[in-house]
Amino acid sequence: MDTHQTPWLRLSLATLAVATLAACSPQGAQPVTEKPGDKLGSQAQPGPVPMQAPGQAPPAANLRAPAQALAQGEQAVDIVDAQGFGQPIAAASAMIPAGWRTQGGVNWNRQTNCVGNQMRIEWLASSPDGQQALEILHGFSWQVQGTQIQMNPCPAVPFNSTQAFLAGVVQQRRPGAQIVEYRDRADLSQAARAATAAPQGGTRMHFDAGQMLIAYQVNGQPVRELFSASVTFSELQGNVVGGTSMVFAQRAPEGQLDPKVGDRITSSIKANPQWVAMMQGSTRDAEQRFSSNQRQEIERWHAGEMARINAKGAADRAAIRSQTNAEVAQIYSNTNANTQATNDNMHRRNLEAIGEYNTYRDANGNNVRASIHGGQRVIRNPDGTYTTTSNPYATPPVGGEELKKVR
Repeated sequence: MDTHQTPWLRLSLATLAVATLAACSPQGAQPVTEKPGDKLGSQAQPGPVPMQAPGQAPPAANLRAPAQALAQGEQAVDIVDAQGFGQPIAAASAMIPAGWRTQGGVNWNRQTNCVGNQMRIEWLASSPDGQQALEILHGFSWQVQGTQIQMNPCPAVPFNSTQAFLAGVVQQRRPGAQIVEYRDRADLSQAARAATAAPQGGTRMHFDAGQMLIAYQVNGQPVRELFSASVTFSELQGNVVGGTSMVFAQRAPEGQLDPKVGDRITSSIKANPQWVAMMQGSTRDAEQRFSSNQRQEIERWHAGEMARINAKGAADRAAIRSQTNAEVAQIYSNTNANTQATNDNMHRRNLEAIGEYNTYRDANGNNVRASIHGGQRVIRNPDGTYTTTSNPYATPPVGGEELKKVR
């Protein structure tokens, strides 16, 4: 029953493991240049950003005041997984400039059935004054919109390239920032291809990597930030899945973005083999649980259909069985193109997928955002506060209302 489902889940797991290790050994990058006369379209406040394969550099003409942190020595730090396996364990180690501070680590969201989105790395190394930083934040796994299937639990968004993915990240996390330049990273694409076993079972794979330089302001001061990601696309029976396990970003005041600092940190990252084995085992278990639950649901559904067919009598049984089998086959093989009524709807759904929230609307037309990791029902209380719940029997209090999910 799961001949289609299992291969793409295993592929997601393999891609996740390869990307995790490959991200710890980045290749050299092509230089990124800021175009003369570029200006910020608007000011943008900094926020957390997903990334992969750290950025390389604007040329020397752009780096009028390169950071000197590396010349001052280095210090060893751990990137810790504090919640994934019962007790804290170092997922990796890294060398950062002396005096720099770190925060964050590896988190897990085991509530999602999209296996590639369960591990969430959110780690930051920053200079003492906070003006320079290197971020490693969680990536994203998705189905390319227009090719999605109902049996794949990963969200459907229109990111069909690394450039489109990074543009979506910038739009979500750095609103108002100006995209100065985008460059392909063939070196990272080739490294990912070399580290990945040849696909089997009719699966086709495509590797794409790039870096995006953006400009924005913080408290009136111009900032430059370089996002990099390496995305693996896989296609099976028309369903295209994209994913990157992490994204890297390096930022500094304008004129001070020194890629050597980011290169030194990322090239020093060493994955802990013990943690890698535990991570792979955890994601494999999640895949098997989902496949088993999915198979049981299909079997229950099929048993119910057969009981209904038998109740109708022998005259209709053959025709209805044929229709039921066709419906089961359609679940596995057909793509369900998710067309949007308007461009505004497409824009909203993209942001919801990246931000991991759903939008609800009350009787007055007001929109409310609720995390997908909370309850699936949103209730407005009489005092104006909101409550999320998955209890099917919960009723709104007097003077309250249940919000409708925006489709």
